[in-house]
Amino acid sequence: MSPIPTDRLKWRTLSSEITFQDRWLTVRSDRCVTPQGAEIGPYHVIGYPDWVNVVAVRPDGRLVLALEYRHGAGEVVLGLPSGAIDPKDGADPALAARAAAERELIEETGYGGVPFERVLGAWPNPANQSNRATTFLALGVREVGGLAPDFGEEIEVVLEDWAGVMRRLAFGDLTMQAMHIAGLWAAATQVLARGPACGLDAAVIEDLRAAILGA
Repeated sequence: MSPIPTDRLKWRTLSSEITFQDRWLTVRSDRCVTPQGAEIGPYHVIGYPDWVNVVAVRPDGRLVLALEYRHGAGEVVLGLPSGAIDPKDGADPALAARAAAERELIEETGYGGVPFERVLGAWPNPANQSNRATTFLALGVREVGGLAPDFGEEIEVVLEDWAGVMRRLAFGDLTMQAMHIAGLWAAATQVLARGPACGLDAAVIEDLRAAILGA
C-alpha cells in the first residue's frame, strides 16, 4: 500500500516552551495553527521515556505476568512486565528497546534466558504524549534470577494460562493496560502464524487459537 500523504494535515508550531520538567516527565507547551487557520494554545505535550512491554511465555505455555499497584488508576493491576528505556540501555533506539525489555523482565520477574522478538510498535497516546511503546515476545523463558525491582515497586509474579487470559479479556472479565492488551494480541498472532515451529506445544497453540476465535 502506498503511503498516504499527510503533510496537509499537520499543525504549524508558532512557539514552544518547556513549562515543567522532572526526572519522570517533561511538559512542553506549544502554540499551534491548524491547516484551517485555527490557533490552538497552549497545547500541552507530555514527554515520557519510550516504554517496553514483554510477552514472556514459559515452555509450558503460561504467561509470566506482573501484579502491581498502579496509583493513576488506584488499583492493583495485572499486566506484562514493562518499563522505561534508560540511557544505560544504549543509543541505538532498536537495540536500546531490546536491551530494556531483557533488563526489565529479569528485574521484575527473574525470568529470561531466551531471544526477544519485536512484535509491536505503537504510540500509547499520540494526541498529547510523544513516547512510543515497543512490545517483545520471549518464548520459552526460564527462571534466571536477578530480581531487582525499582525503588517503590512491589511486584508479585503471576503465572497465567495465555488462552485463559485472552478469553477473560475478550469477555470483559479482566482489565489491563491498553498497550499490554495490544501486545498480547500481536504476540498471539505471531505464534499462531508460526504454529508448532515457534516451539510451544501444539495443544497450547490450539487452545490459544480457539481463544482468539472466541471458541
